[in-house]
Amino acid sequence: MIHDKIGILMLFFFVAHIALHWRWIVFTTKNLFGRQREMKEGEIIEANYMPVD
Repeated sequence: MIHDKIGILMLFFFVAHIALHWRWIVFTTKNLFGRQREMKEGEIIEANYMPVD
């Protein structure tokens, strides 16, 4: 009995959590799987490594 109530409560909180964060989920998914834009000249940052003595 308690197991069933806790399961229903967890489902409620899961649905509420997804509903509250839906815009973030959509934004992140679009950025992750969206078309990659081309890099413009000067956008690429090159790292210069100097040896440490």
